[in-house]
Amino acid sequence: MYDIKANVNTLLSSITGITVSDAYPKDFNKLPHISFYEIANSDPLTIANSPLTDINIQIDIWHNRSTGQLASDVDMKMNSIGFRRSFASDVPDPSGVKHKTMRYKGVVDARNGMVYQK
Repeated sequence: MYDIKANVNTLLSSITGITVSDAYPKDFNKLPHISFYEIANSDPLTIANSPLTDINIQIDIWHNRSTGQLASDVDMKMNSIGFRRSFASDVPDPSGVKHKTMRYKGVVDARNGMVYQK
């Protein structure tokens, strides 16, 4: 099992002008905000002490104006470490907050930290 969350947090925190957390936003007065969650972490080889981990990350962008530029920034950052977007969608929010959810996939090799695609 490979824990990618610290790497993702550091990567997303390098985007200027945002706050980042690995949890649902606590304060919608502090936007823009990016939250991320590990939604799957499994062994694709199904062997003990496998060097590979299949990881799916969900990233949510919260903004009071537009999520477009941040979505592009997130995509560029995640692609730079080998993760590929498998899903993206605007999520209607009755409060008026702009919300986009994006999902990324990759297989991490713990021996070298490289991310591959199946």
